[in-house]
Amino acid sequence: MLLTLLLTLLPIPALAQKTVWTLPEHNETVRALSIAAGKAFGRDTYLSASRYDGWAIGFEGDIWTGYDPERLFSFGRSFSSAYFSPMTNRLKGGSTLAAGYSGYKAFMWKALQTRRHDILIGPSVMFEADILYNRQNSNNPVNGAGYLAGGLSVDYTLRFSMFRYDMAMQATFYAPLAGLGFAPDYDQPYWYMYKYSEYGKALHFILPFNNPAFMQQVALVLPCMGNRFRIGYSFDYNGNKLGGHSRNIFNGMFTIGCAFRFQNKEWDL
Repeated sequence: MLLTLLLTLLPIPALAQKTVWTLPEHNETVRALSIAAGKAFGRDTYLSASRYDGWAIGFEGDIWTGYDPERLFSFGRSFSSAYFSPMTNRLKGGSTLAAGYSGYKAFMWKALQTRRHDILIGPSVMFEADILYNRQNSNNPVNGAGYLAGGLSVDYTLRFSMFRYDMAMQATFYAPLAGLGFAPDYDQPYWYMYKYSEYGKALHFILPFNNPAFMQQVALVLPCMGNRFRIGYSFDYNGNKLGGHSRNIFNGMFTIGCAFRFQNKEWDL
């Protein structure tokens, strides 16, 4: 966000008619696909009071859709990501494998749209799930947690030109506010829940104080031979104090990918 603020304050010349990134028009979609690599960190007291970290690889997908401009929420924004990380204990106490998926769907209100700036704000539906597999705990090695919640999304775009090229900086923020979380007690094995269909103890009502979570993404959009490249950084954090245990897991991923613009048919929306 600091880089975005600096670009806003710098005396960068305004753009002419052609721009590298604009919001989709009615019945138009912009898709961005990226590969990701970075670091992941986990702390979990369900399996053992240990901290793990390691490298991570993943995939991200972004979709912006233009709806009827007469609607209150005239834009849609979807985000999905998946990652995998082999992590080791910082105190050399073993290793764990981590994998996760997150998917967000937002309905955006155009709070600001100028030649240089776009700000979209709106409600969103968020789903996130993470799995940890402790390779040293053969008794109960797997721990899964996640949530389905409603939250807030903010999408900011700054357009500018530099070295005679038009560029754009994007910043996105998602945060769940209330919903349903899944986090079982240690004395509640998964096979027991499945056999007797007793999932009540593993389901919890979540709010920011017992399930703080957010995703922040910053990306630079560059033109290249008629295409649009996105280079960015995503930070995803999910922590909870559910089921009598605490848990924190996050990943910071550098991303690189391409963006494509499509014209939709009426029945696609």
